[in-house]
Amino acid sequence: MTLHVWGSLPVWGILVVLLVRLGLVRTQSASVTWLTVCCAFVAVGLSINQPDVLGVLARATGVPNVADVVGRCLMVCGMFALAQSVEAAARTARLLRPGRIVACVAVLVTLVVLFSLIDAPRPTAQFMVVYGDQLPTALYSAVEMSFIAIVIARSAVAVLGAFRRGEQMGRMYWLFVVGAAAMVLLAAIAVAMDAAHVLGASTVVGALSVVYAPVFLTSMVLLALGAAGGVLPDAVREFREWRAARRRFRTLEPDLHRLESASGNRGLYFTNVWQRREWRSRLHRLELEIEDRAREAGLAAPSTTEPDPSGAR
Repeated sequence: MTLHVWGSLPVWGILVVLLVRLGLVRTQSASVTWLTVCCAFVAVGLSINQPDVLGVLARATGVPNVADVVGRCLMVCGMFALAQSVEAAARTARLLRPGRIVACVAVLVTLVVLFSLIDAPRPTAQFMVVYGDQLPTALYSAVEMSFIAIVIARSAVAVLGAFRRGEQMGRMYWLFVVGAAAMVLLAAIAVAMDAAHVLGASTVVGALSVVYAPVFLTSMVLLALGAAGGVLPDAVREFREWRAARRRFRTLEPDLHRLESASGNRGLYFTNVWQRREWRSRLHRLELEIEDRAREAGLAAPSTTEPDPSGAR
């Protein structure tokens, strides 16, 4: 596997967990949805420039290295959105601000324009190695890395400010701050490598490439874990609520059958076709009908409250 694929593994891991959870629960908060989309953009952006995918996209579009520019644009979008969500979590900004969106779009347009100026007739998964000696290629890489470093660093500064103000930020955000520092260092290394490549300083390129790999992997792991650490508790909480609801269905549905027979009345619970995402509404309806049928039958209603698993009262 290439370096970028290795770096994408923690992001893919978070994405798979979120998608499996969504497949089970079918509902989720806006913050979890946002994280899912960010992870999808980053994971695909890091993984798309592979020989097999590269060949398919090249034949489909007639552009030999279109996978590279698509991957970089996805990375810019994913990291930008991730940075904005972290900054918004630090209560220093709205999630979406027009000025920053315009800046992101300008960067995407710049990447496409610079890519069109690169003389790259042959498809290759090692785009910077093969074509990095051209000035447009160096600028192409530098613009991407600089923009990502700036937006990630800005969000890390916002997190540090929230910590200083004593706001309730999860401890996992410290990983994001360290990962942001690594990302800034990575951008500096990448820009230096781009400049050295254009100048023909192959020795410098070789020396910097040795440092680039561990810094890249470190930054991606820490940024992924740090950003997800503030959101995943919401996903875990909702999953536990869904699992508890499933247990309640198995426990209370036989009680409702019994009470309907005793009262002689039937409600809508068993005639409704419940969608999987309607588990909250379904549980609420089940509890209401149990209380109604028990009252009509003159019987005591079974408990419809889920015990606190922690034992707290």
